[in-house]
Amino acid sequence: MLKIISNCGPCEPFIGNCLDSLRAQTFGDWEALVTVDPCGDRTYEAALEAARGDRRIRVHRNEERLYAMANLIGGIERSAAGPDDVIVVIDGDDWLYSDGALQIIAESYTRHDCWLTYGSWISNHPDDPGRWPAYVNGETDFRGTYWRATAIRTFRKWLWDLIDEADFRDDDGNLFRVTEDLAVMFPMLEMSTTARARHIADVLLMYNRTNPHCAADVMREELYANTDLIRARPAYAPLHGRPFDHSVQRIAAAADAGRDA
Repeated sequence: MLKIISNCGPCEPFIGNCLDSLRAQTFGDWEALVTVDPCGDRTYEAALEAARGDRRIRVHRNEERLYAMANLIGGIERSAAGPDDVIVVIDGDDWLYSDGALQIIAESYTRHDCWLTYGSWISNHPDDPGRWPAYVNGETDFRGTYWRATAIRTFRKWLWDLIDEADFRDDDGNLFRVTEDLAVMFPMLEMSTTARARHIADVLLMYNRTNPHCAADVMREELYANTDLIRARPAYAPLHGRPFDHSVQRIAAAADAGRDA
């Protein structure tokens, strides 16, 4: 199943487009966890109106503003995702580009046996066309090269579970308010390598550049500081297979050894 995690700051004019684009999808095996930070507007009410009683969409309003990382963690926890479920991150002020976007994501996991996917979007800003390219095959220094792990970002829940919780925080122990995408994607890219990280070239998302409250604009200094901090942290070791698979192999080997004794 696809578990859609949609986090909202002040995005009252846009959350309807986001949820309408979900409800229009031809692929139906999904649930959406929408988290709304209280920002003095009607984003929460607009989200409830756009959900229109669709039981696949659960809207949660925080009592105080928690920002991106806390909301991502909370949304994934509320999703009750199983290890093989796929987490799909879509901001509440963006929306899916076509009614086949989720089908493309689901088929990518089936066809390529990948652990995560990234890309592709186009923008409603003429100077920001999108459609970023993939990482070069065999790339290992993800923290030292140009950032390409852009929306739509998706990943297996078991891969997310392998990230050290300390890497969700700054050096003072506070959860990142911005740049949560780098904080979670760098570890998962390093563990997956380009062999298991799949770039999707098809346009999946309309990246909305008209929201004046975009964190990348209003929290720019914090974004740059967090980026430098995250890039300087040690890389994760690559995985040669899913840890669960290794456990199964060890159990099978032990059983074989017992039979041979």
